[in-house]
Amino acid sequence: MAGRNDELVDATLHGSDALGSPLATAKYRTYYAEVAAKLDGKLSARERRRLEAEQRLMDRARFIEANGVVHHYMDLGPPTGEPLVLVHGWDCSAYWWHHILEPLAAAGYRVICYDLKGHGFSDSDPNENYTVAGFSDDLFAFANALELAPHHVAAFSLGAFVSLRYADLHPERVRSLVFFNFSLIPYNALASAMTPGTLNFVFNKVLRPIERRGLWWIPYIYALVVMSKNTASVGDVKLANLSLRCCDPAAVRVSAKELARREVLDLVGEQMARVQQPTLLVAGSGDPIMRPQGGRALMELAPNGQYLEVPRCGHLILFELPEQVIQILRLFLRSVR
Repeated sequence: MAGRNDELVDATLHGSDALGSPLATAKYRTYYAEVAAKLDGKLSARERRRLEAEQRLMDRARFIEANGVVHHYMDLGPPTGEPLVLVHGWDCSAYWWHHILEPLAAAGYRVICYDLKGHGFSDSDPNENYTVAGFSDDLFAFANALELAPHHVAAFSLGAFVSLRYADLHPERVRSLVFFNFSLIPYNALASAMTPGTLNFVFNKVLRPIERRGLWWIPYIYALVVMSKNTASVGDVKLANLSLRCCDPAAVRVSAKELARREVLDLVGEQMARVQQPTLLVAGSGDPIMRPQGGRALMELAPNGQYLEVPRCGHLILFELPEQVIQILRLFLRSVR
């Protein structure tokens, strides 16, 4: 627990104070300066509103060390509220939850949303341990560092693998689980051999260089055609592109391989069968990645599980249908309470 007091003091910093924090990451400082410079220049009214909203998100930044890596997070709502921890997905960031933060905080929850290591404004892992086990152990350390009481966990895609392992290993920590876009994925030798390399090429060799050139609309078209059934706003697309910019390429490569491993895929059903907490799985009827039939099969294994399928929704529910996500979380958490 060495350095714990310093970490907790630092965790109280937010807003522009975070820029003066010794734990503020280089990624955060660099991007904050870029946004501030743009806001000082000439912009369209729409772009100014978008960047001002982005800056307000950045003004909520806090930083804390977990398992030797500095993590960026946001902490909203009453400090005495029931904690709700939000865990994002593969090659995403905490900002993918931005629609959900204020409404759930206003409902009385202490909403904590963080970047996995190597993602968003969190530092990279020098050991490149971007595995489900590595991320899950970090979540345990993160919750310890914040001295969280037993908490609810909501997770998206890769975050669901992480959170399920966390709940399985530390059941006393978790009050309930909500999974968005998650399912049983049967192991397929050919797909496991081909998919990681394909994803690494698409995200690291194609989309990431495109983002660096400011061609945000190309990833937008990719997401619209391949991943979603609804049109996201320009602001949401640009936030998604920020995660492309900030994610450690090694995290994309290692995590893609991890989610293709037989050991990881086969363990999901076993873990779910052991989890006793109230669990809700929300699937998109048109999700091409985490298919709804796999979500239904997974919830049949859960001792205390519920399954909800959202019509005309793809894999990006947090951006496609944020109002529905807010309502689903409110109703489920109220039922658990």
